[in-house]
Amino acid sequence: MTTGANTDQAQWHTVTCKEIIYTLPIRYQNPVHIAQGAFGSVIRATDTELGKQVAIKKMFSPFKTRVHAKRTYRELKLLMHLNHVDAQIVQLYNVFTPEKDVNQFQTLYFVLNYCQYDLNKVIRRRIPFTEELIKQIIYSLLRGLKFIHSAGVIHRDLKPSNIGIDDNSNVAILDFGLARVASDGVQTGYVATRWWRAPEVFVHWERYNDKLDIWSVGCIMAELILLRPIFNGNDSIDQLNKIFDVIGTPDLTTLNEICTSDAICYISRLQPKAKADFNQLFGFKYPPGVADPVSGVSQQGIDLLDRLLTFDPRRRPTAEEALADPFLSDFRDPTDEPSMEPVIDEHRDAEQSTTQWKFLTWSMIENFQPPSWINENINNNME
Repeated sequence: MTTGANTDQAQWHTVTCKEIIYTLPIRYQNPVHIAQGAFGSVIRATDTELGKQVAIKKMFSPFKTRVHAKRTYRELKLLMHLNHVDAQIVQLYNVFTPEKDVNQFQTLYFVLNYCQYDLNKVIRRRIPFTEELIKQIIYSLLRGLKFIHSAGVIHRDLKPSNIGIDDNSNVAILDFGLARVASDGVQTGYVATRWWRAPEVFVHWERYNDKLDIWSVGCIMAELILLRPIFNGNDSIDQLNKIFDVIGTPDLTTLNEICTSDAICYISRLQPKAKADFNQLFGFKYPPGVADPVSGVSQQGIDLLDRLLTFDPRRRPTAEEALADPFLSDFRDPTDEPSMEPVIDEHRDAEQSTTQWKFLTWSMIENFQPPSWINENINNNME
């Protein structure tokens, strides 16, 4: 039985939450089910050694296939590299497996900082966000992205349910299961949940960069204003059509420069659509006889949203450029925006066997050291 903490884990206990069995070190008590997805399930537990609530993610079949095994290796590699005391992203406190040696290794758990809510649940309350709160959330997201992108990493699945938030509106970018190191070559085709997926994924399937995450921030900002997803397509074609309903059909020059021939052929046959009136869609809304807006953003906010939701990724701002936008100036402190050295991963493009990926992951667990700052009470621990 091994843990990254390199402490005596002779005592383990088995608990069941929502019909899923967890085998945990005895230090983790009072488990409560939080969420379940395609690749894993998450519980909240009390870490009796740290004296705080933590989230524990159990990976489903982490080494089922070579693809699963590489994905597991990659997620742990990125979580370890990006672990930071104050970067608006999920923090890795511990990683462990109840198996005794690498040959039996088939179960994997991540211990992460616990977030009280996710942004999707907050949006679904249908209580309008003030412009000040929208500024704070978008600034925090971009601050986290600046850190992630500085390490050469693309998140690839930014959406409200992957953003933790607490009662003080501190946010943390969660779930690096689809994240990967950026590459100049061909990228993996399927990325991001469709409604928050950048148009370049549809029109030039395997050519994209970290601007993909910036589009997702634009979708999230629009959702904070409208309290609903802005582009809720039923399939890839419908998704593109819904995007064009809002931002208009791109011109032929842009299509020729960034789209595949198939995408150019399809889009050029569509009835051209004019860009929607962003002021009407996203601007301040005033009830009759009321001086203060009940929803929406100012012209500066509309201008930033327009930049984020740019069809051509070359014209979309980087995270750092977006942070410098006037809309966010009240929150901006360039001296307090952490960055990280790029991930060096010699196995990034390797074609390893499932067994090799498993050995690499086992080695990382054995070498993991819990960060010294996990006992500190800082805002984004989100207790």
